[in-house]
This record gives sequence, C-alpha cells and structure tokens, in this order.
Amino acid sequence: MSMISLAAMPAVVETRFSDSSFKTILLLCCTGLVASFGLMAYGIDLGAGLV
Repeated sequence: MSMISLAAMPAVVETRFSDSSFKTILLLCCTGLVASFGLMAYGIDLGAGLV
C-alpha cells in the first residue's frame, strides 16, 4: 500500500465513528427497545384498543 492510502485510513475511520447522527439514531433505537421490553414486562398493552 502506498503511504497516502495508509495515512488516509485513520481519517476515514475517525469520520465514520465521529458522526453524531449515527450515534443519535442508535441511541433512540436502543431507548425505544428498552422501553418496549419494560412495558411488556409490566403487562401494559398499548395496542389493546386497536382491534
């Protein structure tokens, strides 16, 4: 590999992981998943009136 490609690789990895929108989406999805499991554990049915 050339020295230019070796020097560019860390910059690409840093850019990918420093993207705050990806972290925000991941945080919201995980929060929703935890909330859903919490509601299921307590037996709360949010879709009971939809049938």
